[in-house]
Formats: sequence, structure tokens, C-alpha cells
Amino acid sequence: MKKISMSLLVAGLIMSANTSFANDFKTVTRVHFVQDCVAANQSKMNVYEATQKCSCVIDKLADVFTESEFEDMETGFRYRNLPGDRGGEFKDDADVNDGIALFKKTNAQAYKDCRMR
Repeated sequence: MKKISMSLLVAGLIMSANTSFANDFKTVTRVHFVQDCVAANQSKMNVYEATQKCSCVIDKLADVFTESEFEDMETGFRYRNLPGDRGGEFKDDADVNDGIALFKKTNAQAYKDCRMR
């Protein structure tokens, strides 16, 4: 009986360890996002509150996107408003537009879930 319960415990620990890192972003990706988010929201809340809430937002985004998807969508979101031909690649591509729409929707839901103003 002890062998079975020990085996189940070990299997459960292995499974939980694998799921917690499924879409884990690199630390630098998380830090850059939080720094940008805090800077964008500095007039709305203090630094401590903004850091906590922005960290919550990136955690919610990491639940939905892989790091590669996140970086692609964030890049498209940032650069689609470039003037002239420089932003054309991001404005005209249907996949980029679909990704940006999903990013906006997910980001808005994350802001709501994390109680960002």
C-alpha cells in the first residue's frame, strides 16, 4: 500500500511541475513587460501597486500564449502604427491582425482580472 501511495505522490509532483512551466516566459520578458506596464500606469497608481498588478497581467498572458506568440503579437501591436511603409507589414498581414485582435482581447481581460484601472 505504501508503494502505491508513494508512486501516486511522485507522479503528482512530476505532473504539477510540468504544468507549471508549460508557457513560462523568460525572466527578462516578464521584467520588460512589467517595466513598460508600470511606466504606462504611473499616474494611475503607486509603483508597488502597479508592479503587483502588472505582474498579474503578464502571468495571465503567459497562461494563454507561448513566449514566441507573445513576442510576435506584442511586436505587431507596437509597430503597426508606424507611419508609411515601415508599419505596412504589420497593418496588412491578416495573421498579424488576427493575432493582434487576440492579444488585445486577452490583454483587456487580464487587466480586468488583475483589477487594473
